Amino acid sequence: MKNISFETKTFVLILFILMLGLSMINFIFIQSIKIQTEELLRQEIIYYKRLSKNNIPFEYPDYLKISKNEVSVRNFILFEVDKPNYFYVKKDFFVERIRNKVYLMIYWDFFILLAISLLYYFTVHKMLLKQKRLANSFETILMIFSHKLRNFLSIQKINIELIKSSNLNAAKRIEESCKSLGTDLEGMEKYIKKINLYSENVQEVDLKTFISGFIKTFFTKELVIKDRLKDLKIEVNIYDLEFLVFLLFDNISKYSGKFFLVKNGVFRGKKYLILVNDYGENNSSGLGVGLSVAEMLCKKNNFKIKWRKKESVFVVVIFLGK
Repeated sequence: MKNISFETKTFVLILFILMLGLSMINFIFIQSIKIQTEELLRQEIIYYKRLSKNNIPFEYPDYLKISKNEVSVRNFILFEVDKPNYFYVKKDFFVERIRNKVYLMIYWDFFILLAISLLYYFTVHKMLLKQKRLANSFETILMIFSHKLRNFLSIQKINIELIKSSNLNAAKRIEESCKSLGTDLEGMEKYIKKINLYSENVQEVDLKTFISGFIKTFFTKELVIKDRLKDLKIEVNIYDLEFLVFLLFDNISKYSGKFFLVKNGVFRGKKYLILVNDYGENNSSGLGVGLSVAEMLCKKNNFKIKWRKKESVFVVVIFLGK
C-alpha cells in the first residue's frame, strides 16, 4: 500500500463508496420489485377465484397450479393457502420477472461508475496531479536557488582571500561569478513564469533539432563539440526538457575543459541521450545539486538519468523511454 499514490487511493475509495451505495439501492429496489410482484400475483389469484366462483371457464397459467391438498409439486413452491385451495407458483417465476430489471440496473450502475471515473480523471485527478507537479516544481526552484547561491558565496570567499593578497585576478573571478549567477537567475525566472502554462504540455519533440539549437545559443567558450545526434522524436514536457538541458549544459560549460560530446540513439528499444565532457585544469567538481534537480525533472517525465565520473571525463546518460 505504501507504493500506491494518494490519487489512486482516493479514486479507489470513491469507487468503493459508490459501489456500496449502489449495492444498497439495488437491494432495496429488488426487494420492492419482489413485493410488488407478489402483490400482483395475489391479485391475479383473487381474480381466478372469482372466475371459479361464478363458474366461468378459464385456464390457469403455466406458472400457477392449484391443489385441494398440500402436496409436493415438482419445480413449484407453495405460495399461498386459502383452504381448501393450495396455490403453487413456479420456482423461477420471481427470478424471470426480476431478471430484466436487474440487467437494466447493472447497465445503469456500469454507466454511473464509468461516468464518475471519467469525471474524476478529467477533474479531480488532473487537479491533484497538477498540484503535485507544481509542488515538485517549486521544490526544484528552491534547490536550484540554494545551489547557485552557495556556489556564488564559495567563489566570493575565495576572491576575498585573493583580494587580501592583492591578486589582480580576483576582480575577473568576481565578474565571471556575477555573470554566471545572473544567467542562472534569468533561467529560473523563465521557469517560474511558464510553470503554470507548461505544467501539462506534453508534445512530440525532435531531439536532434532541439539540442542542436541549444548548443548554438548556449556555449560561449571555445569547446570542441562532437555532435553525434540522430533524428529522434520523444514525447516530453517541452519546458521541462528545456530546463533539463539548461542544467546539464550549465554544468558542462562550467567544468569542461576542451571537449564535449553529445549522442543519442535507440538501444534495445529504449531511446537514450549521452553527454560526455572532460574536466578543465582549474575546475573542480560541483556540489551535485544541479544533477539532483535534473533527476527530479527526469522522474517527472518518466525518464531515468545516470551519471558517473570516469578517469578524466564525466558521463551523463538519460534513458528517454520507448
